[in-house]
Amino acid sequence: MKTIRLCALPGLALVAALLVGCFDVEQTLSLQKDLSGTAGFTMTVNFEPMALMMLRMQREMAGVKGDPTPAEIAKAKQDFLASKKGQKSPADDFAAEKAKFEKTLPPGVQLIDAGAEDQGLKMRVHFKVRFDDAAKLAKLQMSSPEKQQAPGPKNPYDEPFTNLKVVDEGKTVLLTSALVDPRKAQEDAQKGGGAPELTPEMRQQMEEAFQGFRMAFKLDTPMEVVESNATRREGHTLYWEYDLKSIEKAPAGIRVRLRK
Repeated sequence: MKTIRLCALPGLALVAALLVGCFDVEQTLSLQKDLSGTAGFTMTVNFEPMALMMLRMQREMAGVKGDPTPAEIAKAKQDFLASKKGQKSPADDFAAEKAKFEKTLPPGVQLIDAGAEDQGLKMRVHFKVRFDDAAKLAKLQMSSPEKQQAPGPKNPYDEPFTNLKVVDEGKTVLLTSALVDPRKAQEDAQKGGGAPELTPEMRQQMEEAFQGFRMAFKLDTPMEVVESNATRREGHTLYWEYDLKSIEKAPAGIRVRLRK
């Protein structure tokens, strides 16, 4: 399953602007011998950590010490949901935005399915495309150039396949992809934007915000697997699955060599 101009799809502006949430990212790739196939991306953002962080800030400002009570946590979640009332749902004008999005796709890439669902404290965004050349996947973007230039935090999965490289070696195909650690991406964004370095307190808050992070990449192919560093395998399907701890210990990222 491994976080196109998808800013055109409703809900992604919110996801890009609010990084204080727990990411669950799945990317899928079905690769044929001629390097055509299908690719999918699903990102679910859980905003519960954001609600809890706001609660902690309110308690600190009021001079309240100790951990929040279950009742306080429940109220914080309710307040967060109440604050969303009156705002546009991601699916409100999805049909029109989807049509705009399709026009941005490069030749040889076709949108099969896409959607955005508001699930209360969670938001889910997903798409699936068909491609004639896997190299074109690296060009897919989740936001428009205007959004990319806008100030503020960026979605670390704004270009979900930007690190994917598929090299035709003749008899074999080498597929590699660097992994995106959302914490490092956020720190790099801070530095790149000229913002001061994170304080120990801010760093701890970020760690708490990303707890529960999950990233998965799934490769399905009829080609023979010569070598790979997949975390598990089922038949012709390879899986790479990571949490915050394991993604730190995987500097090599995703790597697999296939025989045609």
